Amino acid sequence: MSDSLPAAATGGPILPVALASLPEGLPAAVRESRPMLPDGVPFRSKEVSWLAFNSRVLQEAGNPEVPLLERLKFLGIYSSNLDEFFRVRIATLMRLVMLGKDYRKLRLPDPKATLRETKSIIKRDAAIFDRTYDEIFAALGEQGIRLINDTEVPKPLKPWLSEFFLTKVKPRIMPIVIRNYSQLGGLRDQPMYLAVEMGRAGRMTRLAHALIEIPTPELPRFVTLPEYKGQRLVMYLDDIIRYGLPSIFTGLPYDKFDAYAIKFTRDAEMGFDDDVTESLYDKIAEGLRSRQSGQAVRMNYDSRIPVTFLKLLTDKLKIGDEDTLMPGFRYHNRRDLVKFPAPDQLGYPREFPLPHPRLSGKRHSVFRVLQDHDLLLHLPYHSFSHFLDFLREASLDPLVQSIYLTQYRVAGRSCVARALMNAAQNGKEVTVLIEPQARFDEKNNIEWANRYQEAGVKVILGVPGLKVHAKMCLVVRHESGADRCYSAIGTGNFNEDTSQFYTDHMLLTSHAGMGADILEAFRFFQANWNPPVLHHLVAAPFNLRAGVRYWIQNEIEHAKNGREAGISIKLNNLADPEITALLYDASQAGVKVNLIVRSMFSVITGESVSKNIRGIGIVDRYLEHSRILVFRNGGSPRYFLSSADFLPRNFDSRFEIVCPIYDLRLQNKLQRYLDIQWSDNTKARVLDKRLGNALVKREGPPVRAQAAVRDWLTKMDHR
Repeated sequence: MSDSLPAAATGGPILPVALASLPEGLPAAVRESRPMLPDGVPFRSKEVSWLAFNSRVLQEAGNPEVPLLERLKFLGIYSSNLDEFFRVRIATLMRLVMLGKDYRKLRLPDPKATLRETKSIIKRDAAIFDRTYDEIFAALGEQGIRLINDTEVPKPLKPWLSEFFLTKVKPRIMPIVIRNYSQLGGLRDQPMYLAVEMGRAGRMTRLAHALIEIPTPELPRFVTLPEYKGQRLVMYLDDIIRYGLPSIFTGLPYDKFDAYAIKFTRDAEMGFDDDVTESLYDKIAEGLRSRQSGQAVRMNYDSRIPVTFLKLLTDKLKIGDEDTLMPGFRYHNRRDLVKFPAPDQLGYPREFPLPHPRLSGKRHSVFRVLQDHDLLLHLPYHSFSHFLDFLREASLDPLVQSIYLTQYRVAGRSCVARALMNAAQNGKEVTVLIEPQARFDEKNNIEWANRYQEAGVKVILGVPGLKVHAKMCLVVRHESGADRCYSAIGTGNFNEDTSQFYTDHMLLTSHAGMGADILEAFRFFQANWNPPVLHHLVAAPFNLRAGVRYWIQNEIEHAKNGREAGISIKLNNLADPEITALLYDASQAGVKVNLIVRSMFSVITGESVSKNIRGIGIVDRYLEHSRILVFRNGGSPRYFLSSADFLPRNFDSRFEIVCPIYDLRLQNKLQRYLDIQWSDNTKARVLDKRLGNALVKREGPPVRAQAAVRDWLTKMDHR
């Protein structure tokens, strides 16, 4: 067991006693004292670096070596990402602009300049997107798959399409007629609308106007028609509605209909206040309502729409800022491309998750295995079912007393949630911390909270002033007259859906100290006026910032004294001003810093202060999501898994966990994993000064990290 490993295996204390026991204040106090960017330190805005990541996604869509169906999915992901970017990042920039010169007090890049730069990047990528879209559908046509519009329906298929429209689509269409007294301010920002202009063919008559909400997800965005001359014909739902417009407006004196796609994107921040007298349920409900009426940050529209009709719409919607108006083409909401109905053989070959060697084969007890060995799951290469087995066994085992779990996002039909509810019904004491402010999952989590309570699960609905983002599960089992803790600590959510395409790591351990720390964390969740006292885990917002500061400065001291020094960090986002400055300090001291970062990346490499910093980002079949920290520590390296990215919010306003890996065997496996990622010369892009997204220069045979990791795990009897 890891408890009995020699001190050398742990690399010494995780933090000095002074830091380990130092609560840096309650959340509000921490936020007030958050370090800002030192003067003169190069720092790229979050927004620009995030758009560079989305450009890498778009690169994959344009890569002819990627299967056609996957290229369509990358286009859909790009579009979905951009929607969220406007709802969150652009909305934030617009709020900063409203501060005027006061934004300087935050010592952030000029929001007006950042807005101009982001709009320029988005415009550039829009042209690439449209060109790629046309290329993919031309290639699909060669495979016998044609995307047709309402004017291209073959005559023999018109009866089928008319029947489909009348029975499936028309009942869900409820137009809004636009009149002088119409109020349109309440239109939602997730759906797409068709703006319909009606008139009489060949006659001068007063035009009429209406809005139709496209009924997704009730109906699929893409509809496959019966096979025609050996071809698979597919239509946008938008075009099926265009096809049926005359039957929607029967009874009105019009026979000419033109429809133009429009779409709204609103500020998605919910903006809770600090009124403690209002229940959190009420705050969430009010926040969800306000999200639907938030400030418009973007209106996409078909550029063919008549100017007078566009002005009518913008007047009714009270959209006056030209910066929010974005002309486009016939279709919007192309995030739906991820569900385009193409044959599976046009995608990546299906890969089945690998069983972990110590958790497969003959009948076994997960607890018995963990008594002898810590285990590390590499998701999605390993099966998430091992964690479900862990929960199932806990729910049935008569020796198990209690189960604790943090929930940030779970699957829609969550097996994890079902296992927890079954455990409660089997007499276990089950406690679940549900984060009610998980962005865009607020409603879902509130519904789960109600279901849990009905099943007898004790629910802790968040922590005031914090988002709980840590991924922790604890099972307490009574063995030989004493309680023993079994823990699962991960870099990603306990979510069997995302575990199929997110790369994450999960530690399974019976380490007593880590189990005690998780119990202490749950004590804090329930009595949060006293910060938790942890001995193995390092937690934000209390001492994680101080811990990372210490680990980096420790490497600087090792380098100055001629000892082995080095930093390897794998994250989703790295855009914290103070940590960025510390990494520059490490580089100048001669510490080699290797960074694998998926999206936001504010470090500017190629400068004198960053001469020893290398950065890459990998975009491939799976979404890179693991968070791993390695510090060489003078030859006694420290390895950590983390729930936290390096953003101010993760350090200062979230409950996050960094978990040490003590087992030398698991340390070696993590190092091997990182080495494989660093060797990627197929899907890795260089994160350089320009963020030009150039592929890593290929030296030697091609290495595709995600495929190489799977091959390694297939061959290795690892622990």
